[in-house]
Amino acid sequence: MEEKFPLSLLQAVSDWQRSSNVKRANKLKAECKDLPAEFRSCLLVCYRQIALPKEGVWNLIGEDCLPEKISSWTLDIEVAKAFKGGVPPEGQGFQGTILYLYPPPDSIIVNLSKLFRDADFLAAMEMNQSYITGYHDGAGRYRGGQNEVVLEIDAVMPEDIYSLGGYSSPLKELVAQAAELVYRRSATDEERQNLLLDATHAGVSAGPSWLNMDATRRVLARTKPQAEVLHDVKRRQDSGFS
Repeated sequence: MEEKFPLSLLQAVSDWQRSSNVKRANKLKAECKDLPAEFRSCLLVCYRQIALPKEGVWNLIGEDCLPEKISSWTLDIEVAKAFKGGVPPEGQGFQGTILYLYPPPDSIIVNLSKLFRDADFLAAMEMNQSYITGYHDGAGRYRGGQNEVVLEIDAVMPEDIYSLGGYSSPLKELVAQAAELVYRRSATDEERQNLLLDATHAGVSAGPSWLNMDATRRVLARTKPQAEVLHDVKRRQDSGFS
């Protein structure tokens, strides 16, 4: 059991879950390269939430390429949506973006979701937890709850965008707009209240939310021509041309 899952591997997994960086990514990759193939495979779609600065969005949409790195993805879309509190706060210059893809076989560093369902691996973690530095902030805290798959992806494409995050108007404003469409006149207080109740029962909410795929595709189609122009302007400015 110890030979199959040595302490160095357990430490690398726990360190990665505690806090990821380039050094830990390379260590995890080295430790996982000899794992059985079942732990380095994934046939399911994987999701990753990222907060892109404006320039990152331009690169992704305008140039069809955004450099990636060894990073954590999840098999659970709800985990991706809730990552780091969900949609990034307004006014900070970031665009919340959820990517999705079926990982190429050679991109899979380790399928932690599978690893944390393996009885021998769990037993090794349990037996060695006192020897794993930071265990209770890493593997001991997260275990397999994030359904994580660690991938090494060189680039992503606009087609890999699953959802964009955004903010809608306050619910009362949305209801007021709906009232005008429904009644084609100023609605009474009672009519607005009925619409508000209908919206609440239907699960309509205001504030931060993730667009569905159809809405995301419409936004991307509308944004791409502008992004290409803006990126061309920026490239000219960077090269000293006006």
